[in-house]
Amino acid sequence: MNKSLKKIEKYILFVTTLVSPILVISIFPDSYNTPKILFIVIAVSLLILVKSAEIIANKKLEINISSLDLPVLLIAISYLSSAIIKSPNKMEAFLLPGTASLITAISIFYLFANQNDKKFISSGLIFSGVLASVVSLLSITGINQKLSFLPELLKTENFSPVGGNLTTFIFLLMILPLAINLLIEDKKVIKKILWGLSLILITASIASNVYQILPGNKFSPKLPSTKISWEIAIDAIKDSPIFGIGAGNYLTAFNRFRPLAYNNLDFWQLKFVNSQNFFLHTLTETGIIGLFAIVILSVALFKILFSKDKYEIPSNNEEIEIDFLKIGLAISAIALFFSGPYFTPLLVFFTYLALNAKTKKITFSFETIQKEQKQTSVLASALVSLPLITGVLTILYFGSKIALAEYIFKKGLDAISQNKGQDAFNLISSAINKNPKVDRYHSTLAQISFLAAQSLVNNKQPDQITDDDKTLISNLIQQAITEGKAAVSLNPQRADNWELLGNLYKQIMAFAQGSDQFAIQALSQAVALDPINPLTRISLGGVYFAIGDYESAIDVFKLAVAAKPDYANARYNLAVAYREKGEFDKALTEMKNTLSFLEEGSDDRKIVEEEIKNIESKKKEKETKNQTETKELTPPTKPESALEPKVNLPEEAAPPSPVATPENKESEPTPTTPSTEDQP
Repeated sequence: MNKSLKKIEKYILFVTTLVSPILVISIFPDSYNTPKILFIVIAVSLLILVKSAEIIANKKLEINISSLDLPVLLIAISYLSSAIIKSPNKMEAFLLPGTASLITAISIFYLFANQNDKKFISSGLIFSGVLASVVSLLSITGINQKLSFLPELLKTENFSPVGGNLTTFIFLLMILPLAINLLIEDKKVIKKILWGLSLILITASIASNVYQILPGNKFSPKLPSTKISWEIAIDAIKDSPIFGIGAGNYLTAFNRFRPLAYNNLDFWQLKFVNSQNFFLHTLTETGIIGLFAIVILSVALFKILFSKDKYEIPSNNEEIEIDFLKIGLAISAIALFFSGPYFTPLLVFFTYLALNAKTKKITFSFETIQKEQKQTSVLASALVSLPLITGVLTILYFGSKIALAEYIFKKGLDAISQNKGQDAFNLISSAINKNPKVDRYHSTLAQISFLAAQSLVNNKQPDQITDDDKTLISNLIQQAITEGKAAVSLNPQRADNWELLGNLYKQIMAFAQGSDQFAIQALSQAVALDPINPLTRISLGGVYFAIGDYESAIDVFKLAVAAKPDYANARYNLAVAYREKGEFDKALTEMKNTLSFLEEGSDDRKIVEEEIKNIESKKKEKETKNQTETKELTPPTKPESALEPKVNLPEEAAPPSPVATPENKESEPTPTTPSTEDQP
């Protein structure tokens, strides 16, 4: 019985290292990370159940301990405590991006890897690397796109099951010493040939992926610099020193604390849910407790890497034995400085920790000598196992509901792409019923509801809209607002949720009384939580412009220009606001400034040049003609009433109370001077 259980445990670990790094399933919104996290959670749950059965069968608990156990457990505890205490939305901590689940599951995996055949576990990683190498090479050469039998996801350009060229390169580089170690240690010729071929494939894929990520190439990764990630981490620590910003909540820290210099980057509109490297990510999300865990782990790593077991210089002509497992551990630790908290690099790193750990066996026996007390020993072992079994079954039960909700939500997104509005509405509503704690679900349903209401209004002439239509429109608008508010309530620190709600209010200004003021409240809160984003300020300024408050619109647009002086649309909106206010000299100045950021011969440039001529010829007039619609330059607009009489919003449609932040405590907005710092 004991041997069978040990064998099951061994093969679960092997399958985990083989499958989880390259698992991709398109039934979830995130086809790469969600399946990997779910797989390892199921794997460690099965391992715990097997270990519980071993305890009951053997009436004892045998474990191997090492000096690395404490720092690994501290990292897991830091993420769990941060998720429970600080993360405003627990689903982000445990599902997507799911850093708390990821770190905890991999930490438990490490503990089990410490108890088993480490060479067998190593072979699982090598086979996984070989499969990843083959798929990556097929993708880089474009062969995968010609194989009609492959699923559409696998036929995408530069597809990699690991998640991208950079992550694939890091993964394969990390396991390269492992492949060399197995090639050297195995004495059988067949196995040496197998490991040799594996090494050739992995090396070829490493070279191919390096070329793909070189600067200037199409698939060169776009990442914030270490300096930017460091500044975000430091400001997050200042804001919440003990537990950080919260596990799975990095996007909030990125919105609030990224420096103004970020707007100088080519990809300034991108938002990141992960830091530039794992260590700064841990510092940002888990605070001082995470920093303490990293320091303890670093000390333990230093002791292992610089122990002189195999590096002492021999006194005679003996050959120096190279420890490739230590080399692999060093490479994997360094690699985490160039990789965020991604599943595959972390799994390899924690596996290397287990492979390098020097263990000592400890036995806790529940067996008694007297035959008449055997029932007592069985009861003792059962009492130790029962909490483990109960905890695992609870996790699997709720985890299955969470996974089912993600699956249904993905079907809803597919229905949207197929223009099946009613199906999408029903599916996403079903996902919310399964798991109402995910703000992504509510945000999506809010947008679907609004689009349905807008479609009803646009598809009929005003005199053709019946009372039933008005009732339905009113209900859909209220549904959109309710879902938008639900998203805000689930994570009130997230600027994107406030921006969505504010834009919903803004879009219904044409047929809902009072929505303009609600839009100003919500968008002002979005600006406070994402202060250097010019796009949010342009949305807020557009509301002021729409209600005729040109002075406030100008103030907001000025701040958008200050946040990103080279953003043509910000200057264009400011020029239009000046024009409407009648300040034609300032309007001309900003229109000319706009020209300097537009390409020669572009449609946008022609429109601005025409506008300059128009303003110059009508300097003394109070109003100018409305601008034609542009491709990229989108002026703020005054909404025309689309429904008469307008829908009256109930009191409960008002946005939630703003979150107190240092930014929104100031009484007056102050234009900021853009940084002259060089682009990082």
